[in-house]
Amino acid sequence: MSKPRDKGIIAYGTAEDREKLAALADLYGISGSEVIVKMIRDRHLELFEKRTGT
Repeated sequence: MSKPRDKGIIAYGTAEDREKLAALADLYGISGSEVIVKMIRDRHLELFEKRTGT
């Protein structure tokens, strides 16, 4: 498993949050930052773009 990082956007989360992010990053085969960006994009699409058709 990737080592969770103690800096960047997740720094405000708990150690458990960083471990969960590292597990997701391993699952997707991308960095923790890329996981966060992917989740933001997916959620934005779900909430705003599908509803408005933009």
